[in-house]
Amino acid sequence: MARWENEDVSDLDIPDPVSIEETFIDLNGDGAEEKNAVAKSTKSSHGSLKFYIKYGRSELLDPHGTDSSYTSARKQIHMYKFKRVSGEIFKNYTKYLKSKNRMYFTKARRFLMEN
Repeated sequence: MARWENEDVSDLDIPDPVSIEETFIDLNGDGAEEKNAVAKSTKSSHGSLKFYIKYGRSELLDPHGTDSSYTSARKQIHMYKFKRVSGEIFKNYTKYLKSKNRMYFTKARRFLMEN
C-alpha cells in the first residue's frame, strides 16, 4: 500500500463530486431506458440543466417520419449520437414526440440550424 492510501484528508475541504441525474425520453415522449431513448436531459447536483437529442446524418432523429425504421429495426443505431441542444429545441422536440405534430419538429430543426 502507498502512504497516501491511509492518510486522513477530511480536513482538506475537498468538495463532493458532482452527481448527474439523467432522464431519458422515448419516441412517444415518455420516460425510457437509455437504449430506447431518442432524447435525454441531465441535471447536475449544482442545478445546471443540459439537453440532448439523437443526431445523425446532419439531422435530428425523426422517429415518426423519415427515421421510423430506426425505432423498429435498430439497424441504424450506430449512426446516431446524443447532441447537446438548447432548451427551446428540446421543448419543441419533446412536444413533437408527444403530439406527432410536424410543426414542432420543424421548429426544433430551424432553431438548431440557427445556432
